[in-house]
Amino acid sequence: MNKLAALDNVFQYADINSPEVKLDRLAHLLSQAPVTIYTCKPTGVFGITFLSDNIKDLLGYKAGEFLHNPDFWINNIHPDDWDQVISGMNDILAGKSLLRKYRFKMKSGHWKWIRDRARLVTDPSGKPVEIIGGWTDISELIHTEDALRQSEEKHRFLLEQINAGIMIHAPDTRVVSCNRQTCNLLGLNEQQILGRVAADFECAFICEDETPMRFDQFPANQVIRQNKAVKNLVIGIVRSDLSDNRWVMANAFPEFNDEGDILNITVTLIDITEHVKSQEEIHRLAHYDSLTQLPNRFLIHERIDQAIHISRRENQSFALLFLDLDNFKIVNDSLGHHRGDLLLQQVSDRLKDCLRKGDMAGRLGGDEFVVLLPNTGADGAAHVSSKIIEAINAPFDVEDYLLNIGTSIGISIYPNDGLESDTLTRHADIAMYHAKASGGGRNCFFDSEMNARIEYRLVMERDMYLALDQHQFQLHYQPQIDLSSGKIVAVEALIRWPHPQRGMISPAEFIPIAEDSGLIMQIGLWVLQRACRDIKTWLAEGHPRIKVAINLSLRQLQNPQLFAQIIDIINETGIPPACLELELTESVMMENHDVTLDFMAQCRNFGINFSIDDFGTGYSSLSYLTKLPLDKIKIDRAFVKDIAKDSDANTIVSAIISMAKSLRLKIVAEGVETEEQLNYLKECGCDTVQGFYFSPAVSYAMLTQMISP
Repeated sequence: MNKLAALDNVFQYADINSPEVKLDRLAHLLSQAPVTIYTCKPTGVFGITFLSDNIKDLLGYKAGEFLHNPDFWINNIHPDDWDQVISGMNDILAGKSLLRKYRFKMKSGHWKWIRDRARLVTDPSGKPVEIIGGWTDISELIHTEDALRQSEEKHRFLLEQINAGIMIHAPDTRVVSCNRQTCNLLGLNEQQILGRVAADFECAFICEDETPMRFDQFPANQVIRQNKAVKNLVIGIVRSDLSDNRWVMANAFPEFNDEGDILNITVTLIDITEHVKSQEEIHRLAHYDSLTQLPNRFLIHERIDQAIHISRRENQSFALLFLDLDNFKIVNDSLGHHRGDLLLQQVSDRLKDCLRKGDMAGRLGGDEFVVLLPNTGADGAAHVSSKIIEAINAPFDVEDYLLNIGTSIGISIYPNDGLESDTLTRHADIAMYHAKASGGGRNCFFDSEMNARIEYRLVMERDMYLALDQHQFQLHYQPQIDLSSGKIVAVEALIRWPHPQRGMISPAEFIPIAEDSGLIMQIGLWVLQRACRDIKTWLAEGHPRIKVAINLSLRQLQNPQLFAQIIDIINETGIPPACLELELTESVMMENHDVTLDFMAQCRNFGINFSIDDFGTGYSSLSYLTKLPLDKIKIDRAFVKDIAKDSDANTIVSAIISMAKSLRLKIVAEGVETEEQLNYLKECGCDTVQGFYFSPAVSYAMLTQMISP
């Protein structure tokens, strides 16, 4: 304690009671709070007058964007929520405290649910001074409520379809909830059921063999004893008001807490009175798909387990085929579920026609089917799958509609591809997705690399989310040199990812995954923001104005908010729009060219430049080229690298330059690495070059030095 006291004397502490320290502490506390605190005017459009700094974490905006624009808050409320928000503000002015929820547009353009708790502050005379409140992110709560609502709707739908009774039991097996159908089945009302165990009901229960059911045989009691679900238990109900017994199929499912203890037990009761005397019909209801009459998921796995047992005993192999119909969704969406169901029935018939005696076709659900081929290896599986593909490719006649679909098939072989039913099914499913990704209408055998690729892809997606969140991405710039002056006149922005564990990851490795997963939207937006901020800094420091070229992908162009996002970034940074050059490849421009033209026209009217990247590798026509608001053409490096080695490459490069000049377009040659290439490009009249001969892509700091006067 003496040492601590000595330290107290050494250090000089700020006066915690000073106004400055108090304000700093308050600002820090507000920024760390889970609630964003605000104040607003009690009149007009209720303009925000104060906002805690953690607004950026909540909505992505800076506080100044609210404070400098009185309409900002009211204009970014979801249109569907606007009336109730204004009504709520009027309630506040009437002296009521308010708790409401509504959607607010985030900086990213997405909508976020927030809870707004506010009240009116008045002076001693009762005159309104300001409204003070707090915003809390309730997106997760809303999503949870939506999920619960959807779950309830799903269960309600199932209940209507199967006409089932539902009972919820507490861990001591007392009934805590039941539905109307349960009352109908048991011939009791809610008061006679709730709070009781099944043995106390005013009706008797019997087993399938019509012997009295013991206490430990009731579904809920079996779950408690076995600590697992009870399925397909046939129970007879002996009621005094009916001469015949009623029969139900009971299923009981436990719900566990984190410690593994049972929270409750759900028991479903399906009335099977009309079919109980026919064991074959009961089996059909439990094990066969009602639409196609093929084995359902339960029976499929049962048959696979049987095949595993037999194959292990006999030292045999078997094949499992996983089928997914190609283009079925189009039929279902355009012609309706009724015709979609008829099509599925015809597909099941054709599947059965392709199989031998002893083979099995089953339907997992939707447009997914499984075929089990006992005592069959890879050759036999390939033959049967080809036969199935041919059969499904033939047109289907559905209520006078001639429909053409196909199927993609994944194949796993026991025991090479798995020793358990779930593993074999999952591996066949993975192989099916590879077949579909390869164009569909074909089969594909599972191999271990497929699993590794899927796992790697999932890891990459997760790491890219972390990279965005942890600011791991970097932006490098490769200079473009004007051949007439020898100066840097532009740069191409190129993303780099120094992964904390795996080192530098090539864009060629992670960008395709970002494209497929949709993460390219967030990454592309980050690139635009980073580049524009760097331009702003260079201009503020007095460096010469240079253009920054940024690549746009097809996925980004499909975002209807892209133009608005770009304009927001330019307005936020205050840079001249002409400093920005957007690069599109030929293939991207040809895809949905009307949308592309509209987007380019909007940007061009705003002063943004465009160039075609990798020119000469796509299929754009010259007539289409003349319609585009272009400023520049970039010759693909594939042509530049063969200059002086291949006379065809020389001819192509010369022709591209001549064509561009006739269209009054600037030319940039990519991938210049040798003096010989440079000299030829000069002779042809090329305007600008880019490549390792001058400089690789460099960091922001390095480029800043290169462009310094």
